[in-house]
Amino acid sequence: MIILDNEGYYTGVNFVFTHMFISGRRGSVRCGCVLQGEKVCMRTVRECDLELIYRLMTDVSEKGEYWLIDIPAEPAFRRGFSERGFWHENFGRMLITDKEQEGRIVGEIIYYRNADYRAGYEVGYQIFKREDRGRGYMSESLALFSAFLFESKPIPRLQLTVVAGNEASRKVAEKCGYRYEGTLRKAAFHAGKYVDLELLGLVRGECLPLQL
Repeated sequence: MIILDNEGYYTGVNFVFTHMFISGRRGSVRCGCVLQGEKVCMRTVRECDLELIYRLMTDVSEKGEYWLIDIPAEPAFRRGFSERGFWHENFGRMLITDKEQEGRIVGEIIYYRNADYRAGYEVGYQIFKREDRGRGYMSESLALFSAFLFESKPIPRLQLTVVAGNEASRKVAEKCGYRYEGTLRKAAFHAGKYVDLELLGLVRGECLPLQL
């Protein structure tokens, strides 16, 4: 359960954590996890998910005006799963599913190392279809995911970037405690031009507490 204050900002996270297993294409077994909130169940990727999530990730018609288009090659995408299951020290991916709709996949959230010399991780997220945006899936998922990363990894901070003008994504981040730290000017190429990215960060002492 997510706990809100009077202004709608998260103040705590009641959190369910369970273990499960996923199998790589080479038959190896890797440990994954599930995070459950009021609306979402978040889990690691299974081999049977690959075809569907690759199709969802690469459906350009469903991307919003602020999404930076970057389509991975399918062989490389599948190889990333077979080698490490999309979960290791420098990168991890969880699927966001609707808790009430038999695990229907609605989005994904990832962490990754932005540079070797930086402490902590960068976080990225997306809701795959327009019809599922604005329904609170991502706010809950980011709160759970951030708390889980601080609970499970010895990191001092998390950060994320949003394209300048993407008020919906920035609002999601700020609702989960991320603070604006600056603007990266002309940092990404999007829609035929270079655009600014807004940097938001969350340090360990500011993270919403897990209430197990």
